[in-house]
Amino acid sequence: MHLNLGYLLLIRLFSMSGQVLALSYMYFYTGIHLPVKPVILIITLLSLFTAYSWLHYRGLKEITDRIFVTQLMIDICALSLLIYYTGGSINPFISFFILPIIFAAASLRPPYTFTLTLVAIGSYSALMFLYVPLDGVHIHQSGTQIHLWGMWFGFILTASLVAYFVARISSTVRKQDRALAEAREAALHADRILALGTLAAGTAHELGTPLSTMAVITGELLNDHQEDKELISELKLLKEQIQRCKTILGRMSSDAGQSQADTGSKIKVDAYIQEIISSWQQTRTDIDFEIELKPSTETPEIIVDRTLTSAIINILNNAADASSKKIHIVCGWNNTSMDIEVIDDGHGIKEQHQPLLGKSIFSTKASDKGLGIGLFLAETTLTRIGGNISLSNHKDGGAHAEISIPLSPLLAR
Repeated sequence: MHLNLGYLLLIRLFSMSGQVLALSYMYFYTGIHLPVKPVILIITLLSLFTAYSWLHYRGLKEITDRIFVTQLMIDICALSLLIYYTGGSINPFISFFILPIIFAAASLRPPYTFTLTLVAIGSYSALMFLYVPLDGVHIHQSGTQIHLWGMWFGFILTASLVAYFVARISSTVRKQDRALAEAREAALHADRILALGTLAAGTAHELGTPLSTMAVITGELLNDHQEDKELISELKLLKEQIQRCKTILGRMSSDAGQSQADTGSKIKVDAYIQEIISSWQQTRTDIDFEIELKPSTETPEIIVDRTLTSAIINILNNAADASSKKIHIVCGWNNTSMDIEVIDDGHGIKEQHQPLLGKSIFSTKASDKGLGIGLFLAETTLTRIGGNISLSNHKDGGAHAEISIPLSPLLAR
């Protein structure tokens, strides 16, 4: 919009210069007497307004539609006054009324364009009857009158066509720009996911060797300290955790590149929800929660891969990290969708953080508590299957996550 306003001010300067030259020629060389004082006053005021606009608006970050409409209205009013004092419809510069309409159609929303078009047509029509006649210029011939009325009708037709078609073209261009911006954002998002996937694959490969070394050393310590029962218990727990890490890494490697049908299994929606909650509860024994099920008359059978399960668990973990005492989980489903609400009793989400959560790798936690990757991956997974997650603050306090999952991509055929 800054560029459009700059063009408007520049064209205004050119048009004023052309009018000054033409009026000077008429006054000094043709013997036509003009009302010099009002003409000079109008051009001076418009020049000062143009200079003010240039100095005032160039520092603004955003030029609103109202500012642009005001500029175009000033142009129409100034042109109307100039035409009024210089012969009315016989003045060839009356065709300049088309310029504000073109600018409005190319830059503004249709309601503004429609309003400016009506104002320009109304001004042109009024000047057919209301104007200051020029001394030395007399219009009596019927042919000239027909020509002037023909110009008036042609202007109305041209203005209407320009306002409609240029506005349509401008709207199409803006839609294309938005589509390109969304495509660039999607490509950037895909690059982030690819980078995370590459990092995860590399990390899984690199962790294999140290985990194996830890498993060997733990086994040797178990053999060497059979008499210390307390140490034996702790070493067994350590060995179990090492084995769990190796199992997770192995599952990551086996799942990579496989399709949903390869990694998933058929399961009823209610059983799937209970399975997720049970699996999550085993890792978050420190959190109390209550679950509310809202089933439909039918319970469809779906095929779910581990990425969707991980996405839901990531959201539950975020709620658990933010919660102080309890989490409330509401699950409902029908033949077409599955909806999950997760409400915690924490401090809620700050307004400035809401646009970032899930859209980028962002976290409000301490660096040793999380990096914000889980919510980002959850958002990506849900978007991939046509679902979405909405984050807001609950009326009773705490954060409120609403997950919507369409079942059509997951239904067992």
